[in-house]
Amino acid sequence: MASPNPEIPHQNSKPPLDTAPVVVQHIRPSGTGEGKRFLFTFLICSVLSSVIHVILFTMFLFVTVNTGAATTTEVKTIETLIDDEKPKEANLTNDELGGLDPDQILKYNNVRVEQFSIPGPAKMDEKIGNSDLADAAPKNIPPPPGLLGSEGQGGGIKSDKIGLMNPSLFGGGMKGIYAPGGVGGRSGSTREQLLREGGGNTDTEAAVAGGLKWLVTHQAADGHWSLDGFNQHGRCNCNGFGQNNDIAATAFGLLPLLGAGETHKKKDGKYAKNVQRALDYLIRKQVRDGDFGGGMYAHGLASIAMCEAYAMTSDPRLKLSAQAAINYIRAAQSDSGGWRYEPRSGGDTSVVGWQVMALKSGQMGGLEVDDTRNPTLAKATKWLNFCQTADGGGYGYVGPEKTPTMTAVGLLCRLYLGTGTKNTGIQNGINYLRKDNPPGTVSSMYYYYYATQVMHHVGGPVWEEWNAKMRPYLLNKQDKGHTPGRPHLAGSWGPVGDVHGGAGGRVMMTSLAVLTLEVYYRHLPLYRRDMGGKPMAMN
Repeated sequence: MASPNPEIPHQNSKPPLDTAPVVVQHIRPSGTGEGKRFLFTFLICSVLSSVIHVILFTMFLFVTVNTGAATTTEVKTIETLIDDEKPKEANLTNDELGGLDPDQILKYNNVRVEQFSIPGPAKMDEKIGNSDLADAAPKNIPPPPGLLGSEGQGGGIKSDKIGLMNPSLFGGGMKGIYAPGGVGGRSGSTREQLLREGGGNTDTEAAVAGGLKWLVTHQAADGHWSLDGFNQHGRCNCNGFGQNNDIAATAFGLLPLLGAGETHKKKDGKYAKNVQRALDYLIRKQVRDGDFGGGMYAHGLASIAMCEAYAMTSDPRLKLSAQAAINYIRAAQSDSGGWRYEPRSGGDTSVVGWQVMALKSGQMGGLEVDDTRNPTLAKATKWLNFCQTADGGGYGYVGPEKTPTMTAVGLLCRLYLGTGTKNTGIQNGINYLRKDNPPGTVSSMYYYYYATQVMHHVGGPVWEEWNAKMRPYLLNKQDKGHTPGRPHLAGSWGPVGDVHGGAGGRVMMTSLAVLTLEVYYRHLPLYRRDMGGKPMAMN
């Protein structure tokens, strides 16, 4: 009989054990109070369970499992000392003995980076350079393609268009300052490397710093220097006066600062204001045709300073002045190819030297110095040919009568105009200077200024021999501040006994001496030994 309620089975109807369905009966707490107690108990148990699990898991993290072998843990304590002292400044403002760091000898830890790249397959077991050029005349790596008019051996940039090196016409030297003979080595690690490799040391840098300090101390408030009245500007009793020529004196005061890498744009430069005042003074004195005044000697010196300052800073204001100065030099050249005291009045090798170096400084700054209609440099070569001796190794003042100073001037001009160091005339001239007129045998700072540059560009054993004698000679000549009654002379070089001391005085002597001690980095080498040619043999 079927049950009237299908949800309730018949009491007498029991299914077999293996076929009976499983009945799960949910027991619900009866009443509201029992439900709340159940929920509260459930929450308490859940919280306690979570806390216990967290504690157990944390303890497990700190349990060390012993894998068998006993281990010993050694604890070392490392003490770190923090030095709050600022490092000593490594610059040319330190005029104490020792230069960059008076407490240490000159040490640099610079990884050598070559100044120029040479195309061709890499040969790791050979010196940098192309081995097939070993027996050829040394060649400089020309400026990068696209700059037009590469001169090859130290020629920098040649163009008949102003500002060719920068399409905007406002740029400066660009790659030109890094061309052979350029001014791109005057600061940073490049200067340090050139100083070390060239044979400079902390004593030479200290001497340079002392010379710069003396020069800026004797600069006038309006930015100029004076050959015959510098003691008034220094408010001291310094002596050693020269002839009156403020343009030449200002150039002599400015060039060593530029040689040390100081410019009016250098934010951290100690002498930036001194450079700015000197440049402003020269610009004020320059007239419409570009002449700075004071004669061609002074104009050549001032032109070099202005061109270098422009090449180092790309200041468009300086570009106008520098180009105008170059234009005046070109217009002042005589038919003989030379220059003398006044424009177009003949020539002498001494004045020619300053004009050629001004032209080359302008050329490496990207200025117009030459063109086919007016080949200024080619005409200058004509003058050098006229004053050259028969063996090609000597030069005279106004003809082929060989003198040490004019030979040094002529040789430097030849090197900058492209003559290689293997040229017979260059070799004869080098041997004449180093054998017959080594450092200490000629009383002329003017001679040493030019001769030292020649030897530095030649490089190799010739330079090492010269530098070993020139360096101590200059250091010994510098005033150490012990002159009785004249302590303000410290850092300068005196004119007494020098053949040109009466004309240039203490300002010129100090300037040329500092420039000579800056030779290691003032101009990049014209001929690098690792670029091809072999060093000049000594005989």
